Amino acid sequence: GGDAMKEALILAAGKGMRLDASSNGDPKCLLKVGGRTLIQHQIDALRESGVERICIVVGYCADRVRAVAGDSCSYVLNARFADTNSLYSLWLARDRVTGPFLLLNSDVLAHPDVYRRVISCEGSALAFDSTSGCEGEHMKVSFRGGRLRAISKELSPQETDGENVGILRFDEQAAAALFDNAAALIDSAGTRCWAPAAVNELASQVAIHGIDVADLPWTEIDSPQDLNNARENVWPAISGNTAQAGGRGSAASAVDDQRRAYAG
Repeated sequence: GGDAMKEALILAAGKGMRLDASSNGDPKCLLKVGGRTLIQHQIDALRESGVERICIVVGYCADRVRAVAGDSCSYVLNARFADTNSLYSLWLARDRVTGPFLLLNSDVLAHPDVYRRVISCEGSALAFDSTSGCEGEHMKVSFRGGRLRAISKELSPQETDGENVGILRFDEQAAAALFDNAAALIDSAGTRCWAPAAVNELASQVAIHGIDVADLPWTEIDSPQDLNNARENVWPAISGNTAQAGGRGSAASAVDDQRRAYAG
């Protein structure tokens, strides 16, 4: 598939406010699932997929994240992690990413095949789950003619084609435009925007394709329920220690009902 994807950027500066009790104050990326931290799972999957250079934007507990992720990665410090969001973290890494790159949220646990599908795609693309996207907090995606039309938490159910997984790839041209959009948004809307706001702008400028990974196990970890689901359902499905494989749809339908009750 596409150009060799040798670089990855992981956004890991945030605190993960909704997880406080379960995390003992750890940043989300240091939560353990299957005996390894989320960021180690990500680094492993990236290395297995042939990614050579991994840059991590750190902020909250930066030294602990560096200690776990190690010297094989490079780091950018978002010293303003407490009053900025992921768009600002993305923008801070603008000089570190030199070509096509993979962009990851640090709170995603996904089957290595999710990474492989995104990496082997042509041009620019993002992984999404067509069976998800019904919750208010989900980062929703909408496509037209196979191309991303919008990415936002605010999309209506009619417009929503699924949920963004948090693993995206940008070719060289798209990467340059993405950082330009990030800078413009910070100027106009401020530092509290989320990184997908820049991707939403980018969608009207370049073609971003959707890769549906509903058949693969994955989860974003925002809440104690998500963490529990990751440990009991998603990780066993990824590691092959369960008969209950499949995406968020099958492995987590009971948990999704819980989440809905919890959210409501």
